[in-house]
Amino acid sequence: MDHIALTQPWHQFDEAVLFHRSVLGLLPHETVDVADPYGLLRSRALTSGAGDGLRLVLNLAPVEQGTRAQHIAFTTGDITDTARRIRAAGAELLPVPANYHDDLDARFDFSPGELDTYRSLGILYDRDEQGGEFRHFYTATVGHICFEIVQRTGGYRGYGAANATIRLTAQRHQRG
Repeated sequence: MDHIALTQPWHQFDEAVLFHRSVLGLLPHETVDVADPYGLLRSRALTSGAGDGLRLVLNLAPVEQGTRAQHIAFTTGDITDTARRIRAAGAELLPVPANYHDDLDARFDFSPGELDTYRSLGILYDRDEQGGEFRHFYTATVGHICFEIVQRTGGYRGYGAANATIRLTAQRHQRG
């Protein structure tokens, strides 16, 4: 497992951070604000030690938004193989907007065919300043939960915050 993301009501967000810090000894990271179709979403990761152990992400959803899907992220060593196998098993994956991969093409260099593969499988991508890479995709939301599959390489320590707006918008469209 890579991490668990839990949504907190606005009036319990700071309490949840304090609880996980004091009771579980998790170290809070910098707060990140993400554009959401319902307003601003505040997110804060907490990790054990250097971040290689337990990873928890707390999200403070906008009040108007209502119940948000929570997710559990699993790690894989081969994101494209995993996406193909999950699709072949009949799971519905969260659709990615057509222009997302066009934007990636403008921002990053990819090996021949790599971006086409990501586009066909709905894989999201991020790269940090140190050259670490994060590839991930989401299942469709069922009830109030979805699953994320991630592949981290090169020491990437983040959670793909650059792609959060894409995911949140796609989940919004999925709900209708």
